Amino acid sequence: MSAFLFVPLLAFTWIVGAAVAGLAASYFLAMLEASATPTARDFSWRGPSFRNWMRDGIEWPEGAIADHFAKGVYLAYLVLLWGAPAVVVGRLCAGGTVWASVIAGVAFWLVFPIGLLSSLSGRSRWTPFRPGILVALVRRPVETLGFYVLSAPVLAVLVLTVDLVLVHTSRAAVGWSIVLAPVAAVMFFVYARLLGRLGMVVSFAFPDEDDEDEPAPRRRKKRTRPLNAYDPRTRMFGPTEEIPDEPSRFSQPPGMPGIETPYDGEVTGYGVDYSGAAAPAEEAKPAPIIHKFDDEDDEPIRVADAPEISDDRRQIAERLAKSTERELELHMPSRIEEPTNPFGVEAVSFLFDVKTSVPWVALTAGLILLALMQRGLDLLRPE
Repeated sequence: MSAFLFVPLLAFTWIVGAAVAGLAASYFLAMLEASATPTARDFSWRGPSFRNWMRDGIEWPEGAIADHFAKGVYLAYLVLLWGAPAVVVGRLCAGGTVWASVIAGVAFWLVFPIGLLSSLSGRSRWTPFRPGILVALVRRPVETLGFYVLSAPVLAVLVLTVDLVLVHTSRAAVGWSIVLAPVAAVMFFVYARLLGRLGMVVSFAFPDEDDEDEPAPRRRKKRTRPLNAYDPRTRMFGPTEEIPDEPSRFSQPPGMPGIETPYDGEVTGYGVDYSGAAAPAEEAKPAPIIHKFDDEDDEPIRVADAPEISDDRRQIAERLAKSTERELELHMPSRIEEPTNPFGVEAVSFLFDVKTSVPWVALTAGLILLALMQRGLDLLRPE
């Protein structure tokens, strides 16, 4: 009896898992892109704040679950691309011991941000690696070290909670799975936020030569084979006998049959003179007749002199013309400068936004549902 319930439940678990993975990938990429996109800050005499400089809002994806499937495949591709070599390195270094998992986790923690940022900054999302990312990280050593220091505990808690909720479910009770699911969702969002801030730092330090799009190579135009010219002597590609109605090659339009029109009758074209003779001189045009009336004269219109400006107004105009640097900054439409501290309190303050609660609840509910279905599979698993 259990076998009849196990197979449908297994298929349903795979369907729900694919939906949750696609939704989680959409949330992850939306938060990463919003955190890595700088916008023009509003000017303030007290100085720019990071909250004004950075767009703190996140455009959460909406739509059906099927719309997020492609993003789930994309993120799974990157995780497998960098996670599989990390697991291989861990097994080669420590065999089947616990240290193999530790080494694999450290390797994934180091290389996954490089691979993901390479993919997002490349011309194609399937680009696995770009050397310019390493150059940009070296140019910002403090920010790079800050990201890895802050992301290490976040990624460790994320991997541990997901492992207990979805993979090794026998190590934790059902109650603990329900408690750890929202923690895993929070760590998932925080890691995406930190990775997005690292991407923002990389955008300011990326090599200039890689920023410009290389011009596409010019394709050589294929030379077309010239067509054979018509030879009137041999009449190649044509009949050998003469055609009486066909005009000669050098005939002029007046000597050719005209075109019958409904209103003007037969119409012919103009002849062309190939002799090179000069064109006949045209007759001189008659002089224009200018009529003058009694109220007109030949005196030109004169512009009145400029009004006199007082010394006070002249001084004010000169003072406004010499604007200070801060006044010029006030009227600039946009100013994008690199922030001094991208990993401040704002990196986690988005969790308290009302709009963040809906994605957090949706992802938490998906993890809890998968955890319960995994427990059901463990109970119904045939021996």
